[in-house]
Amino acid sequence: MSGTIDVPQTLASFSGYVRNPLFDPSYVMLTDAQDVGAVDADFLGIVGGVQRAMTFLRSFPDEASSIIYAPRDLTFGMARILQQVVEPVSTLRFQILRDEGEALALAGQPETNFNALELALWPNLATG
Repeated sequence: MSGTIDVPQTLASFSGYVRNPLFDPSYVMLTDAQDVGAVDADFLGIVGGVQRAMTFLRSFPDEASSIIYAPRDLTFGMARILQQVVEPVSTLRFQILRDEGEALALAGQPETNFNALELALWPNLATG
């Protein structure tokens, strides 16, 4: 995630994730929010977005893990609000972290930063 994010954009991303043919509810979700500069949402907007996302949240029949790397106060706080709204009505369980390496380790990744993860996923980026 980067730039300014809002509820409709986040809902569209989440629904796209769940609708993807390769979706597997047992996979750990890992979100990198280090490049988010602004959040255009308030508590009521988040609650409404979660209500609209209920169909997609039901795609997780068992407990599922969502790890959010949020090093800045703004994104960390918004992620905590999301956690408090989503967890009581779904099987998603959030871990919100300020440490990049810890977030990746909890997601089962050996890389210590997101740049290394990106290169591992897309090795041709290194060669141009």
